[in-house]
Amino acid sequence: MTKTMKLRVAASTAAVIALAWLGVHAGSQARLGRTHAVALEDFDAAYLRPAPAEAERRARTLMCTGCHAQAGRVIFDDAAIGSLVAPNLTRVARSYDDRELERLLRHGVKKDGTGVIAMPAATYAHLADEDVAALVTWMRSLEPLPDALPNRTTWGPLGRLALALDRIPFEADHVPPVEHRALRPKNLGRYLVETTCLHCHHLDRERDNGFGMVTPALATVTKGYSFEAFDHLITTGKGIGDRDLGLMSAVAAKEFSFFDADERRAIFDHLTQPGS
Repeated sequence: MTKTMKLRVAASTAAVIALAWLGVHAGSQARLGRTHAVALEDFDAAYLRPAPAEAERRARTLMCTGCHAQAGRVIFDDAAIGSLVAPNLTRVARSYDDRELERLLRHGVKKDGTGVIAMPAATYAHLADEDVAALVTWMRSLEPLPDALPNRTTWGPLGRLALALDRIPFEADHVPPVEHRALRPKNLGRYLVETTCLHCHHLDRERDNGFGMVTPALATVTKGYSFEAFDHLITTGKGIGDRDLGLMSAVAAKEFSFFDADERRAIFDHLTQPGS
């Protein structure tokens, strides 16, 4: 092959790669810009607004602070895939009204109609009005803070490819049809499992969240615990034998420890009842 031919092949190959990348980039942008036709519902947090301390307690048990911290936090960072950032809630709370926050929480749809990634709207869909009101109250009570850096999600080449192929999970695509109730139901254990534990776990099988985190079947794991050991895990983050359970330990110590005694008992009873 002559030098001229080699140059032509190289130029053709570069052109094909460039066109392929332009296609991937365009496809990823189209996926990020896809909107969801979820109408805003009448929602006013004021009529159910709990005391500030109770609002914060519920926000912590619902795991808001673990991801968002005080002013946003990097959840996942990989040069090839991208950087997934939980936004600054002190800013979000001031740019959304109550109806928009309700839709964001329960449906995973942002103010502009596009979908969120990773925020567990599929489990928050089950939240009663009183808990949505608690989250709204808590967010609005936060003192304004500048965004932690970086302040937005970015995408690397593999992340762009996954977006173009529709392999990145958007919560708005997986929200179940749920009839929203005003108050927490009588079956408190099931309700709390649906709105917290199922963020990360399936009840009956392992779960892969798509970002490299695999969690065990929740009902199977819990049946290895007495209530006393389970209560110790939830309040201290330490498993049987005071084992460190990684993310579960961190979440329990910082967030689940805010469950009150009745809530902890209800969760355990639901997870260990026959058929769970």
